[in-house]
Amino acid sequence: MKNRLAGMMLSEIPFSSMPVILKKSGFDFFILDNEHGGFDYSDISKIIMTAKLCNIEVIIRLADNSRRDIIKFMDMGADGLMLQMTNTPDDIKKVVEYAKYAPIGKRGISTMRAHTLYDPPALLDYMKQANQATKVLAQIETIQGVKNAREIMQAEGVDGFIMGPNDLSCEMDCVNNDNAQEVLEAIENVTKIAHDLDKVSGIITSNQNYLKKSKEVDMKMFCVGSELSMLKKAGIQTVNLINE
Repeated sequence: MKNRLAGMMLSEIPFSSMPVILKKSGFDFFILDNEHGGFDYSDISKIIMTAKLCNIEVIIRLADNSRRDIIKFMDMGADGLMLQMTNTPDDIKKVVEYAKYAPIGKRGISTMRAHTLYDPPALLDYMKQANQATKVLAQIETIQGVKNAREIMQAEGVDGFIMGPNDLSCEMDCVNNDNAQEVLEAIENVTKIAHDLDKVSGIITSNQNYLKKSKEVDMKMFCVGSELSMLKKAGIQTVNLINE
């Protein structure tokens, strides 16, 4: 595995071939935003299937930890789930319960679906393989989440965390400081916990100071920008090229 995994956020544009573009651009994964984004189930299922076929990892950011969305996204073939505003181990345990099969969780069994590419293998073998392959990540973006980070990542079936510095800085009352010591310390401390527990570590940010700190502490997953920010940046560059 590469030392750093490059990712971005898919925020609003329901373009089913987007995973192909991202794969060809060198991205390792993307996070599909089901918290703020307006995607419907049909959009998501098409995007996930394209991602599976072109071998790029797709993580769904959940709006909450209810069974309804989790079971659908897993059966669509999502590689993993990330729970926004994870504050306690109990928050993330519900995601594990619905996303992973027995004996770890209680995921409903329906294998003639997109997640097996409509070719289900022997059931017990598949359940074990799926549990190993499915990532369950806590988005740590509150003071309580930082405080409970060790207990959150120690919960069975939890694979690690992704830091959300925007909401964390808001709660820490340092939004106007793009190099806040409180946020830098949280990045370092929570990443150390992840390393101690051999868990995945990551961050969602375009802030250069927080990216630098995350690299220094050897985070693994970097979600930087979105299709919207990339489109706007490319648009500005194109207009500037015309007007030069």
